[in-house]
Amino acid sequence: MIKYYDLVAAGIKARNGFDALHIAAKQGDLGVVKVQMLVHPELSMSVDVADTTTLHSATNQGHIKVVNYLLEVESSFTTIAKSNGKTALHSAARNGHVQVVKAPLNKEAGIASRMDTKGQNALHMAVKGQNLEVVEELIRADAKLINIIDIKGNTALHIAARKGRAQVCYFLAYM
Repeated sequence: MIKYYDLVAAGIKARNGFDALHIAAKQGDLGVVKVQMLVHPELSMSVDVADTTTLHSATNQGHIKVVNYLLEVESSFTTIAKSNGKTALHSAARNGHVQVVKAPLNKEAGIASRMDTKGQNALHMAVKGQNLEVVEELIRADAKLINIIDIKGNTALHIAARKGRAQVCYFLAYM
């Protein structure tokens, strides 16, 4: 059906603010993502009201095949931030998706230190979650992240302590 849609029709957003490409990315349907990208690659840059891109949609859900495909198409997708300043890496880190975290780290040097509007980087987000492997991966990418302070004066260790992440606190304290 997609070949019969013009770009305007293909980009129509549902009530949730997502067009069909975003929905396919969120569902992890690589086949549908590929077909839509083949016919209308411009849709990869469309966003919802919070500036969520197709890459954000796929990373939030941990769909590594879709993430890898989108980054193959355009590696600069890693630097696109939502209205709150969060990149796809922030979301992947917060949700504990290790393989998805690795993908943007391999494509864009320095993306791990990118800060959102609260001054938080991907490590700040990772310590809120439950996956120590994500924390380790981010520190391997950039050990200086440990000492970054957000706008409220919190390091990743402060946030991990507040969230009761004992294993993460131990790891950060004895790095």
